[in-house]
Parts: sequence; C-alpha cells; structure tokens
Amino acid sequence: MQFPSHGANFTFLYKIFNLKMPEQVYDLSENVNALGFPPSVKRAWPNLIAQISAYPHPEGEPLKTLLAEKHGVHQSQVLIGNGAAELLTFFAQRFTNKRVMLIHPTFSEYAQTLKAAGAQLVELVVEDVVNYTLPIEKMKKMMKNVDCLYLCNPNNPTGSIITQEIMKELLENGKQTNCELLVDEAFMDWTDESESVIPLVQSYSNLTVMRSMTKMYGIAGIRLGYLIGNSEFVQELGGKLPHWNVNGLAIEIGKLCLEDEAFRQESIVFHEKRKKELQAFLHKHGCTMSKSVTNYFCFQLKEPEKTRDFYFYCLEQGVVLRHTENFIGMDGKWLRIGMKQQEAMKKFEQVMDEWNG
Repeated sequence: MQFPSHGANFTFLYKIFNLKMPEQVYDLSENVNALGFPPSVKRAWPNLIAQISAYPHPEGEPLKTLLAEKHGVHQSQVLIGNGAAELLTFFAQRFTNKRVMLIHPTFSEYAQTLKAAGAQLVELVVEDVVNYTLPIEKMKKMMKNVDCLYLCNPNNPTGSIITQEIMKELLENGKQTNCELLVDEAFMDWTDESESVIPLVQSYSNLTVMRSMTKMYGIAGIRLGYLIGNSEFVQELGGKLPHWNVNGLAIEIGKLCLEDEAFRQESIVFHEKRKKELQAFLHKHGCTMSKSVTNYFCFQLKEPEKTRDFYFYCLEQGVVLRHTENFIGMDGKWLRIGMKQQEAMKKFEQVMDEWNG
C-alpha cells in the first residue's frame, strides 16, 4: 500500500485509497496555521496586483534586509528561496558522492533531496520518540566520517525541541571533525526562539540554518523560505539558484508577515490552547504523546497495532490525520495531528470516542 509522503491534498488521498470522500472533510494532516494568513495580507491584496507585471528584486529586497534585521545578521548572510524546499534541494546538491547523517524520525524531504543528489545517507534512529532524545555520543563518533549532519529543530513530525546547549556541543564536534550542520528551524517561530541557533552562525562557519515562512503565516501556496549562514557560503549557493527565483508577490507578502508580530503571538496562544485541550482528551483515551513546542504533535494509540485501522476509520468519517508510514522509527505506529479550528478538533474527538465505543 503506497502512502503519500506528505500531509495535505486530501482529495488525492481519497483517490489513491479508492475511498468515498465525505461531503465535509477536516484536514488535520498538515501543520499550517489554522488562523490562515495575517489580515494585513488580505487588506493589501488589491495593491499587490501591480507586482504581477514587474520583475521582482533579484535578491528579494526589501524582505532580505528585514530578515537580516530580525535575526541580527548581515544581509550577506541571508538567502531567500522559493520555499525552503528549493533551498534544501540546492543545498543537497553539494553532497554528491559524500556522506550525510540523518537522525530519524525526521522530515522525509531531507532523504529525498539527498538521494536525488547522489549523496550517501548515514542514518540513526532515536529510541525515545516522546522526547526525541538524541544519541549524542554515537552521533559525535559518526560525525568523523560524514560531511554534514541534518537536524530538524523543532523536529517534524514530533514537534520536540533540541536545546541550544546540545547544538553547541555538536557544532564544536563538527569543527573538530570537519562536519557541517544544517539545522532546519521551519517551526522555530512557534516558540520564543530561545533555542534557535541563528545567534551561533557568527561563531560557527560550519552552521547553516534553514527557515520557512509558510507554516506560521499560512502562505504555503506562495512558497517562501530562507537560510542563514556564513556570507561566503551564502554567496556561493545563491549563485546556483535560478535568477528571480522568488516572485514579487512572495516578497511583498513576506514583508507584511514579518511586520505583523501581533499575529504571530496570537497564533501561538491560539494553537497552544487547542493543543492542551486535545492532549488532555487523548490522555483520557490512554494515548502516548510526543512533547511538542509547535502547532502539531504525534500520538500513539493504547493499542499501536490498530493504528492503521484507526487511520482509515478516521478517513471514512471525514478526518484526515498524518500517517507515519514513511517516518523511520515510527513505522506507522504513530499519527501526527495539526491543531485546527474548534469545529475540526471536536469532530476528531467525536470520531475517536466512536472508535472507542
């Protein structure tokens, strides 16, 4: 049975599984902001039309300058991409015939882009999924024989956070073993940013940080991401990207999103409330849950062997969850759920109550 490699696109999901799609479907499989995009984007939309007929700034200005100011880095250290996916693809192409370490379970696109680039994967699996506890000493030994270590922080799919202290330890080891670190912080803006490693970029030339704007700001269809690293590397990688790789609408919308800090804070409070309510509900049903700092988390049923049956039962009832069939170390025994509006969360609770009789 071929499960899709990403969440969202539930119409395709029902089609490949040959299931009748209910009239009302609640998609909890994707982890984009349930509040949608900032109101400022909607207000500005009529004026954004003018961007269609003009070439965008080749380096994504004025967004690039705003990002540099936000993170306290020089503009030369910022590279904007057509979604983080584009940047991950070009970053991976540097490792043809080289060894790259992945720590599972983690975002599936790392392996996809690295394999496409001809990289050799060195893979480890965490034993403690709930806390996403890294096998630090084993990783440090193996870093001697790899060119780069990929880390997702907060982790996708678990939502767990790796502390900056641990990151420093790995970066120091990377300096000694000539190993780069790519830290994907696509969901770090759901936190207070205290564990972000962007402040460490100035001290560690072997560090590159990836960011996405599509999750927090509800603009997945616009495609907007960026990375921060040392200036020399950023210039080198930027020279490989297509010219005008970020469209004018994305640049302007990104600028509006960055300027709306109140929306970000409101989103964090909203999703945290939903998460606590759902975790209390799942706890009553004997579920195990990952410790998450984001707008999603993973849970395991009291009887994990029934996970696939529950997944399809939910589909039949119009509730779409994110399977973990393609997450190494979870192997379909967990499910990921994104926080959504109250109606969707209540529907999920109703379906689970019915499943449990």
